[in-house]
Amino acid sequence: MRYSLRILSILLVCVCLSIMAAAQQVISGKVTGAADSTGLPGVNISVPGAGSGAITDANGRYKLQLPANAATLHFSFLGYEPQTVPIGGRSIVNIALQAASKGLGEVVVVGYGVQNRRDVTGTISSLKGADIKNLPVSDAAQAMQGRVSGVDIVRSDGQPGSTPNIRIRGTGTINNSEPLIIVDGVPAGGLSDINPNDIASMEVLKDASSSAIYGTRAANGVIIITTKKGNYGEKLKASVNVYKGITNTIRYVPLLEAPDLAMLKRERYTNDGKPVDPVWQDAYYATQRTDWQRALLRSGQITNADVNLRGGNSTSNYLFSAGYYDEKGIVENTWFKRYTARVNSEHKLGKRLKVGENLQLTYRQSQGFDTYSAQTGLIFSALRFNPAIPVLNPDGSYGSSQASNELGDVNNPLFTAQTTDNTEKNYRLLANVYAELQLLDGLTLRANYGYDGNIINQSSFVPKVLDQTRTRDHAELWKRNETNGAELSEIFLTYNKIFSQKHHITFTGGYSQQTFRGDYFRAERWGLSDESPDVRILDNGNSIRDASGNFKPQSAIASGFVRGFYGFMDKYLLTVTFRADGSSRFAPDNRWGYFPAFSAGWRVSDERFFKDHVRFVSNLKITGGWGQLGNQNVTEFQYLSPVNSDKRYTIGGQSLNGVWNSRLPNPYITWEKAEMTNISMEAGFFDNKLNAVITWFNKNTKDMLVPAAAMDLHGTAAIPDQNIGQLNNRGWEVELSYQGGKKDFHYNIAANASFIKNEVTKLYEANSFISATRYGRQSQEISRTYEGQPLASFYGWKTNGIYQTQEEINSDPNITKDPNKANIKPGDVRFLDLNGDGVVNDNDRTNLGSPNPKVTYGIQMSAGYKRFDLSLSFAGVGGVKLYNADRMSGTDPNAPFNMYAEMLQRWHGPGTSNSIPRMTLSSVNQNNRVSDRFVESGDYFSLRNVALGYTLPASAWGRSGISDVRVYVAAQNLFVLTSYSGLTPMLGFNGTTDGNRQRGVDVAAYPQARTFTFGASINF
Repeated sequence: MRYSLRILSILLVCVCLSIMAAAQQVISGKVTGAADSTGLPGVNISVPGAGSGAITDANGRYKLQLPANAATLHFSFLGYEPQTVPIGGRSIVNIALQAASKGLGEVVVVGYGVQNRRDVTGTISSLKGADIKNLPVSDAAQAMQGRVSGVDIVRSDGQPGSTPNIRIRGTGTINNSEPLIIVDGVPAGGLSDINPNDIASMEVLKDASSSAIYGTRAANGVIIITTKKGNYGEKLKASVNVYKGITNTIRYVPLLEAPDLAMLKRERYTNDGKPVDPVWQDAYYATQRTDWQRALLRSGQITNADVNLRGGNSTSNYLFSAGYYDEKGIVENTWFKRYTARVNSEHKLGKRLKVGENLQLTYRQSQGFDTYSAQTGLIFSALRFNPAIPVLNPDGSYGSSQASNELGDVNNPLFTAQTTDNTEKNYRLLANVYAELQLLDGLTLRANYGYDGNIINQSSFVPKVLDQTRTRDHAELWKRNETNGAELSEIFLTYNKIFSQKHHITFTGGYSQQTFRGDYFRAERWGLSDESPDVRILDNGNSIRDASGNFKPQSAIASGFVRGFYGFMDKYLLTVTFRADGSSRFAPDNRWGYFPAFSAGWRVSDERFFKDHVRFVSNLKITGGWGQLGNQNVTEFQYLSPVNSDKRYTIGGQSLNGVWNSRLPNPYITWEKAEMTNISMEAGFFDNKLNAVITWFNKNTKDMLVPAAAMDLHGTAAIPDQNIGQLNNRGWEVELSYQGGKKDFHYNIAANASFIKNEVTKLYEANSFISATRYGRQSQEISRTYEGQPLASFYGWKTNGIYQTQEEINSDPNITKDPNKANIKPGDVRFLDLNGDGVVNDNDRTNLGSPNPKVTYGIQMSAGYKRFDLSLSFAGVGGVKLYNADRMSGTDPNAPFNMYAEMLQRWHGPGTSNSIPRMTLSSVNQNNRVSDRFVESGDYFSLRNVALGYTLPASAWGRSGISDVRVYVAAQNLFVLTSYSGLTPMLGFNGTTDGNRQRGVDVAAYPQARTFTFGASINF
């Protein structure tokens, strides 16, 4: 009997459990922002009166198992108005949250997951796609300038399609300092292939705590790009964005006109007591015919169009976008085109499994010229070419300087621009396929496969040249093809759970592996029999000059990572991260690197003692952290000694091929390591209308790979790097924002500033240095990196005006023992003897200033009144020096070129000038050597972007299906306030091979442009 009752009880319990289970309901959906329909990750979803809940994923999607009596869902998200909605028997509930005026922010996308902004203990800055939408830029990095604290965008030239350099919290190494770019979970290398209008959000991970999940590749920071997605249960929607614009030169360098140039050229001979060269007595060369800057720098154009389709049903969502960008540069025959296509979709296969993909196809074309060379650079040629020479002669031929060596040995810049082709085509596929399985409530398993592949085709043609100074008796054509592929495989678990509404735990752990491979070839032929554009093929050449190709060295990286987050009552926060990376770039014994990090936070404003006494502070959070990161972006496989077979030897009178070691090995080479400490305070005032973030950081790069000191005898073999350098970047970041307004009028003001000190703390031994590429025809050394000084500091002589009389020369203590004293004349530059030995020589060179800005800052303002909107974005830098190498060349009277107009203020008698030396053919005193005469302040303040728009209502379009149309006018680089005398103060790194060894040196690169655009955005 008892046994039967026991069985009956068990059966009753099972029936009750079955009824309860049947009564439970699984509900899912997507949470988006009402402003732009972008999915919001990290939104808290709870069931009022029950302990269950969920958090949306990176795309704003959620899934939740409801209790039997659940009637409503509550959605809350920092920065947005909370909402409670009835379930009403639905299995899919999609919701759009309205932004709250008192919001501090939103959730952020972090490595391998998302996190509510309230819970972040690292330093992460966010930029929404709406903030950079329809800016007239080819690269999303350009749109970031001035908008994110601690991020310095450095565009070395303004050539269409050129990619800016990105520096996060300073330059962290003498090697590659570019941050890791992640696009939809795939390391993407750069931003140049991404349509900015496809971007939903950009997260910048700046400190070790937030970046350590990426270990070896995170030493220079991480930028995570999330592209736009479709929504479950959303009807088909479409948007079209188009704009058209014109570009022009911001400024020109004042140059001499022909009459003044001829006069000063004659003065050189007169001062030196020599007969004047006949060319300067010829009235033809004293007649102004061409302003070569304005002849070469013309108006350009920008055209952009993109379309976006998105939607979904209960089990699938999708997004398709296509874009076209076309920029014709301000320099003749320079242009850039980009075609993009994107497909993002996701599909539910049952209740627990979903799969999806993010697919991007890009095709780029560009044409550009060398604008860095002081021999043949195009802008250099325009600044130097004689203004008496016409662009075209009366017979239609190009003007030339062949008449005399006195006119210089550069070719007509319009001839170069109009007859030379230098094109590049790039085909790229960036893809990510993923599957996500919900194993248990709060526990998900995700597998990703990513592929990043590109094909690069380059072609360069230069014609036969007979009627210019730099002649060529044959036409030349070379072609190059390169393929690269990277495959990514990842699998990781995420557990996210809230217990008793007090304990929040998030755990992420997994494995990642990426492999790299590629190949290339190059071929060149000379003597093309026909130079017509449609027959510029290799078979048309008479002689083979080069035919080479090989596989690129294959490499791989394998990683294991884990991150844990714990929050207690949303007040006490802790994040711990660890990653181990193994890279084939290094020897087996030094292959693995281990990168730990931790950070903690305290939300002071949630404490009862604070709430009760400090009412005007609505939010206060203090965070701090420490961690180690790595950098493997150096020349690979330096632990090996490659063997080449391209040398020829003569043995016994017979010529034979021989093998040789092209590089000495370093078996001990390993990672560069960056160690960072970070302390931050976030505060909100007056119901979070006014917000501030203040951060202090200290970043030490250790085991920095620098070129080893060369041995006395090593043949021609390259010397490998060694882990012997150390570098420090430390400073402060400040972010302020205020939002206000009522009814029809609202406005936002935000400002940020970063104060950074850069210093090399260890390099070889005392007084050792790393030099950079020398500039110009005199091979002038401009930059050096010394221990105890910033990277790439300018290095040269100090000056103290101009000698006015012979008596000043005779009594100058700087040259009492100088053997060159007898050759110095009044009107020459007075150089300083810094070591006090009475001789001015190489031992008196010193640091002339740092090209690394002490402060970078930005200001953003936006306002809306009814259907009008206005936005402005300012950017600037301070405490930075630039070296005007082009001015050093353009004020040299000994050179056979045109000169800067300031030469009219030269010394030509006592008291006439104390800054510009005399006109002379002599270079005995080397008046134009590297000195502080050419070091200028590089501080500037610019209006980077301004836009004024008006949105037409849906009622204006009747039944056409159009929901709204926004029309706008915009401008970029509308003005730049600076005291710098060159074409632009926005100078970056040397565009050749120097990397971070030289920065802020003006070599007359392609100048930045001002842009005016008109556009429209149409939503259906």
